[in-house]
Amino acid sequence: MQHLRKQLSRHFYRIMLFSILATILTWVIGLLLFQLIYQNKTLNPANYYESQIPELVEFVNEQEDVLNPDNQAVLEERIPLEGIDYQIVDTDGVMQYGSMQDRYIASREDVLTELNNNIYDGDQIVIYYPITDNEQHLQGAVGFRYVLSVMSSNAESQPVLLSLFIFFLLVPFVYIYLFTYTIGKRWAKRMEEPFNEIITGARKIENQDLNFTIRNNSNIKELHQLIAAFDKMKTALKEALEKQWSLEEDRREMVAAVAHDLKTPLTIIQGHAEGILESNQELIKRNRQYIETIIFNCQRSIRLIQELNDVSSYEKTEFHLEVEPTDVEALIQSKIKEYQQLCDTQEIRLQTSIHYSDGQHDLFYLDSFRINQMLDNILTNCLRYTPEQGVITWDTYIAEEELKIVIMDSGPGFSKQNKKQLFKKFFREDKARNSADGHSGLGLFIAKAIVEKHQGEISADNHPDSGAVFTVIIRNMKNKM
Repeated sequence: MQHLRKQLSRHFYRIMLFSILATILTWVIGLLLFQLIYQNKTLNPANYYESQIPELVEFVNEQEDVLNPDNQAVLEERIPLEGIDYQIVDTDGVMQYGSMQDRYIASREDVLTELNNNIYDGDQIVIYYPITDNEQHLQGAVGFRYVLSVMSSNAESQPVLLSLFIFFLLVPFVYIYLFTYTIGKRWAKRMEEPFNEIITGARKIENQDLNFTIRNNSNIKELHQLIAAFDKMKTALKEALEKQWSLEEDRREMVAAVAHDLKTPLTIIQGHAEGILESNQELIKRNRQYIETIIFNCQRSIRLIQELNDVSSYEKTEFHLEVEPTDVEALIQSKIKEYQQLCDTQEIRLQTSIHYSDGQHDLFYLDSFRINQMLDNILTNCLRYTPEQGVITWDTYIAEEELKIVIMDSGPGFSKQNKKQLFKKFFREDKARNSADGHSGLGLFIAKAIVEKHQGEISADNHPDSGAVFTVIIRNMKNKM
């Protein structure tokens, strides 16, 4: 961080130096312009009104009976009231008239002592001059009040001068802002490039894209180190993920290979056992039980192997559906007939219904083979846990954009702690929903994978009157092909 602090300090001192030099230059230029304007007599000097006072005093003394208020209009035609206030007082200091209402002379003694002396009232100067008759007898005094400044001497230009004055006061802050913005923007751009590289790299990593390089052109030591560390992290992550992906791929290939190698001999065993049962030769009861047990367990093993193959297929990113236009009602009716026989065999009542929400019977785009597989897994689960004389209810709702299937059984339902894990691989319910035939725990996981491939949703819950409820929503894949 030491290098970064030095750069920040250097930029700060540079901003202050440039701001001070620019301010001084601006003030010098402004002063020169002001002098040029002053020499050309475009502006009145600060003593502009003060220089007129001698003539005004002479003019006042030329008036007859100047103490008479009737002379006010005559005096105010000559006195520039925009820059000078005046006041006429008698020898006792009593004000007779004028534009200046404040009293600076209050007695005869003040009249005699304050004549021709400057009286200061803040930034204003007040001075009284004697008024005499033709015989030079003192009649009273005339007082003038004015401000000795360029601003007050140029009343018409005062807004412009005030604006310039404010500008020259603010010019240091203006330059500080401008140089801070300019230098800061350049420095921020240099800082922004490496950070953008890191952000872009992080997004690529998020999308599992590790085949990229990060440019490390920053001359800021800390940023250079940060980018280098990020690049090393990316390389290490890539190596770790590639190793993990390789192991995962090996695992999938191994599962597929083992499943293939096991399926063939088991199928042969099953075939031969079935052949013996179908032959005309009479078998003793014990041998028949042995062969039936062999066939049953072969079927279980083959089913497990097929499920492992399916899981391996669904986990591959390149897996895709074989979407085709399908008559959903015909698909459902066919599956209902298939499971109606199984339910009758187990003395379970199957209640079904099909509803069209919009009254249309258009073809629905989906992978019918996979949907059949998904229904088999759910219905098999329901059959497994529904007791004799129980009921399985199957309601289907067909709309233009989605297919909704609700299947409910009258079995024991799910325990609260298991509901969130139902769709995980190899998960088996507890004794509440466990039976003697056993199962792999892959059926619902495969069902969920099929539904999600159709961009749909699947959930499982308990019905208030006991039993499990499966709700499936399948999206129409027509616009997603």
